[in-house]
Amino acid sequence: MNIGLDIGRYEIKVVQLNKSPKGYQLLNYGSEPVYDISKGYDPERLDESSILSAVARLFSKMKINPKRVKSLTSGLSNQQSSIRQLKMVNTQDEEELKQALQFEARKHIPMDGTDALMDYQILGEDIREMDKLDVLLVASTQRNLNNHLKMLRNMNLRPGLVDSEAIGMANSYVIEHGLPEDGCNVFLNIGAVSSVLVVWGRQAPFFARDIQIGGHHFTREIMEKMELGYKDAEDFKCSSKHTELIDKLHGNAEGNFSVSVAEHTIYDNLVDEIRRSLRYYIKESNESFFHKILIMGGSAGIQGLDEFIANRLNVVAEIYNPFSQLHHDTLEKTEKNSEYATAIGYAMRGLLE
Repeated sequence: MNIGLDIGRYEIKVVQLNKSPKGYQLLNYGSEPVYDISKGYDPERLDESSILSAVARLFSKMKINPKRVKSLTSGLSNQQSSIRQLKMVNTQDEEELKQALQFEARKHIPMDGTDALMDYQILGEDIREMDKLDVLLVASTQRNLNNHLKMLRNMNLRPGLVDSEAIGMANSYVIEHGLPEDGCNVFLNIGAVSSVLVVWGRQAPFFARDIQIGGHHFTREIMEKMELGYKDAEDFKCSSKHTELIDKLHGNAEGNFSVSVAEHTIYDNLVDEIRRSLRYYIKESNESFFHKILIMGGSAGIQGLDEFIANRLNVVAEIYNPFSQLHHDTLEKTEKNSEYATAIGYAMRGLLE
């Protein structure tokens, strides 16, 4: 059994998985907000004590004694780590490869005065240059890791495998479904204050990018447009009326035949950032076939957002339900299930080790 712990800026998510001959079995799962919703939400004021309190409440609710957890997988956020697919000279000298990757790691992460840490996976020989290896490099710093491990110990947990957020969210799909043989899939994890975009295919390179737009920004825009309080705006964005608001803001409402210039909204900003990322990916990789956009994360359930993204980018976009691949008792299929994707990816990875 392995526990996947996803420490978000808005909610804590925990998933317990087991692996049997039939596949991955869901034993338990739960989430807990890190703030008091009646007081609104200010991501700038979030501190570790709020996170520790939320974890304690969640473990109590799930009847988990943190001191008895034997196998745990957690992860560093995308702000704390860097992931790159690199082409390296094909060498049989493992030490030489490590030294070269250590040098590359320092180029891709903002150093904080502590040593660079890295892990890597050799993906195979490059299909275009036979003397090169495709290597997936994950890098962070000693300080980032130490702070993460300290937080886990403050939760009375024994640290286990530490993964990366971008890898975890992608693994929640890739481990069971694999990657497309041609083209690539796009994974979009919409969190509270930022989103993580991953593009990946079997013959297409791994690419990850942070987008500084999340559910909190949509809530703020709804508060302004609808003159609502934070809690009401949160409820509104997950209701069917929110789709009508999107149409109205962008001049798509039924019966609206007037000629006008639609205002640029937070919805447009998100699509613009996705489009900019995909254009960069096409330029760097010469790969332009995107099968679908899998939307996940705590804000994936914003009503109408998947359709808006699909229509603006002309790519199939769907809300990903990571529970659909697990063996479990009847579980209601809702957009909220998608918020567990990263935690499930962590737990799956832990069971593969």
